[in-house]
Amino acid sequence: MRVIYKIAKSELGTLFYSPIAWLILVIFVFQVFGSFANLLEYTVNAKTLGQMQGYQSYMLFVIGGFAPYTTIQSTLYLYIPLLTMGLMSREYSSGSIKLLFSSPISSLQIILGKYFSMLIYGLIMMGSVLVLVVVAFFSIKDFDLSLVLSGWLGLYLLMATYAAIGLFMSTLTSYQIIAALGTLTFISFLNFIGSLWQHIEGVREVMYWFSLKGRADESIRGLICSEDILYFILVSGMFLGFSVLKLQFARRSCSMSVKVGKYVGLVACVALLGYVSTIPQLKCFYDATANKDRTITPNSQEILKQVDGGLTITSYVNLLDKFGYLGMPSNWFNTRNIFETFTRFKPETKLKSYYYYDNSAGMNLSREEMDKAIERLVLTSDINPKSILTPEQMREKIDLSAEEYRYVFLIERENGQKAFLRMFDDQGKYPSEAEISAVLKTMVSESPRIAFLNGHGERNIYDGSGVNYTSFTTVLDSRGALVNQGYTPYTLMLTEGGDIPSDVDVLVIADLRKALTDDELIQIKRYIEHGGNLVVIGEPRRQEYMAPVLEQLGLAFVPGVLVQPREGYVADYLWATFTPEGASLEPIFARMVELGNVLTMPSAAAICETENKGFEVIPVFTTATHGCWNELETKNFSLEEPRLNTALGEEEKAYVTGYALRRDVRGKEQRVFVLGDADCISNGELGANREFRRSNYALTDGMFRWLVYDEYPIDVSRPAAKDNDTYLTPGGFAWIKIFLRWICPVLIVVCGCVIWVMRRMK
Repeated sequence: MRVIYKIAKSELGTLFYSPIAWLILVIFVFQVFGSFANLLEYTVNAKTLGQMQGYQSYMLFVIGGFAPYTTIQSTLYLYIPLLTMGLMSREYSSGSIKLLFSSPISSLQIILGKYFSMLIYGLIMMGSVLVLVVVAFFSIKDFDLSLVLSGWLGLYLLMATYAAIGLFMSTLTSYQIIAALGTLTFISFLNFIGSLWQHIEGVREVMYWFSLKGRADESIRGLICSEDILYFILVSGMFLGFSVLKLQFARRSCSMSVKVGKYVGLVACVALLGYVSTIPQLKCFYDATANKDRTITPNSQEILKQVDGGLTITSYVNLLDKFGYLGMPSNWFNTRNIFETFTRFKPETKLKSYYYYDNSAGMNLSREEMDKAIERLVLTSDINPKSILTPEQMREKIDLSAEEYRYVFLIERENGQKAFLRMFDDQGKYPSEAEISAVLKTMVSESPRIAFLNGHGERNIYDGSGVNYTSFTTVLDSRGALVNQGYTPYTLMLTEGGDIPSDVDVLVIADLRKALTDDELIQIKRYIEHGGNLVVIGEPRRQEYMAPVLEQLGLAFVPGVLVQPREGYVADYLWATFTPEGASLEPIFARMVELGNVLTMPSAAAICETENKGFEVIPVFTTATHGCWNELETKNFSLEEPRLNTALGEEEKAYVTGYALRRDVRGKEQRVFVLGDADCISNGELGANREFRRSNYALTDGMFRWLVYDEYPIDVSRPAAKDNDTYLTPGGFAWIKIFLRWICPVLIVVCGCVIWVMRRMK
């Protein structure tokens, strides 16, 4: 150990007596400290403007192309080759290697001594970053120190791996420039290797494991994984082993077969240990974030505990589907990573995939056209044509007609339970924790059955036209649709002499266009009396059809149409807001109030209380107090401008357009939601682009969540981040800015000059 220490000390002396080590340190500090100062300035300015947000620790070190950790990760490969290029090349070119070989020093001691000198220099280099950590710790309220230290560890291990590669390259040549270029080339190759042979199962796993690309990402984002830590140790050890073998072969000659055998044996040992490190059951994780943001929420963990036995997730990739490219072999690991937060807690989960082609939703290609499309795809991608199933072969394996032959995942339990998980037509595309947890929960508990009454001209959940209700109910590629959040929406026809099924969790009566029969009304009345949960949605000018139902609730739709004249909109286009009582029903309603969102209601009827039916009646949202009244005269708002006529009883005030009701029935809380406008959650209104924030989607989310007692959608919310403030003022930051941008780099320059002068004096 003493010999290794002396070699490391000698190497560090040589390094710091040369200008290159100081120059690299100055450039590194100037670059990283400058980017940090810019982000800290943004934080201080945000506070001054009253625009502070949470996760300031993450924003200062991780987020963005100019964050310190992102900057270091993307530029570190440029610094290390300049430091390692002379480690052994200098010994070769000066001839001192002969003295080392003739001395009683082993090749291992030489390599470890050289490598430790790089680790110490890296510690100094990365140690300078701790100055930023200290500044941030005393500048940000509730600073997330463990997150930042996790990223620091990942970057230091990355630097150590680069140094091991550079040391090996230095053993191959006496020319330092060639050693530096070789290091750059090999680092680039290890970043690229992960994309090779992705279509060959087994080989792609090996290539992916050896790849350096993104290896520090998880640590930087706050998740320390044993696989990543072992990767850095094993790969560094492999290149150190290569270096030791190179020196040994230079000391004493041996046959080429022996040399190759030792190199291959070392690679095989590392690959074997690497394989062991990837076994899910052996992986260890530590979430270093304050809010445990890199771990699924406790609700999801609890659901996963209930999913006992084996679990298989099979992806069926329709290569002609609009999302088919995301399921290609080249994206296999992206697909795997979707479920990794879940497989951490259920490591026995198996992942499989099948590739096929067929007419997906909205397509109408002939078989010949489909075959030609697949031929073109095979020519332009790395997919194995033998792995692609024809429509006939796929239909023999599984029937995906109900899924419209999309790219879907089938989650299957060991007991035979199955459920589909879908891709979504939004920016995220992949299913998130909420959707995965919802599907898993439906496998361990009953999915809430939402019955939409049909047969009286009601809004349809299977018709995609503007007035109907497919957007939030049955659209397969809509993330917020009930069908993707764990519910089972379906239509219900009442039969004469029958009864509403007992398994209905929520009955929705949306905009009756003709009267209910006496028998149907009796069935609905019986359902309400027995404590069934209900949604009643009406429209102006059709109040009489809904009146018998509302009578059971002690409510009524007020005759007339609410108007709120506003420039650029028809007079009956309302902006309603949540009441304090309504906002308290569900967190998402409270969030809408916090954001200042409005609920848009195209043509609504006011709702009033008529008698006490034992319900607690809660007004959920109301119109504005001023500028809104119940219009009794105007019929066509596109052609006529309404005028307030107090003589007819029209009064300018706030009107309730949504009520929530609850009461105790046989030990169970019955819940009812009543809306005065059926268009506010229609396909047309939900899909409309407006220039202001709206709460319409939040209404459907919160309304059904409240009606099923918060069982669905799965609550994956987390506590608000605490690092949402800074202690700095603009004046105080001005001094810190000078310190970071100028004083720190200048101190390093001065230190380097002093050491250089002292050496010259000696």
